[in-house]
Amino acid sequence: MPESDMISENTILLVEDDDIDAMMLKRSITVLRPDVKIVRAINGREAIVALATLRPRLIIMDIRMPLMDGRETLAFLKKSEEYQEIPVVMMTTSENPDDIEFCYQHHANAYMSKGIDIKTIRTDISNLLNFWFETAKQLRTGDQ
Repeated sequence: MPESDMISENTILLVEDDDIDAMMLKRSITVLRPDVKIVRAINGREAIVALATLRPRLIIMDIRMPLMDGRETLAFLKKSEEYQEIPVVMMTTSENPDDIEFCYQHHANAYMSKGIDIKTIRTDISNLLNFWFETAKQLRTGDQ
């Protein structure tokens, strides 16, 4: 398997257009998991371009973004044979039931509201990383 087709066990693709939100999320991830590489895209189009050479362990994506929003990007990724297996967590300020329903109908792996302060964000990110980098890894590999 060519290297570009392999999942990078320690890479997260963060798809977030807001610089402050991206900085807080990146800082929280780095504090909790310094071994994780974070690649940022500011919209869905950039995310898809990044995926041409990157196979992240996880995609964390906002919904409201310019050019190609999170809903469009999620639908594209989950319809694509090439990308559909990459877990996508929607992390957004939207608590709109239509957004939540859309994301789960289009096979988002999780839907999370963004925290309003750094402590809440760190707790949410810690839970997210523990699940995707520990629990889900054990489920994939059969380790107990």
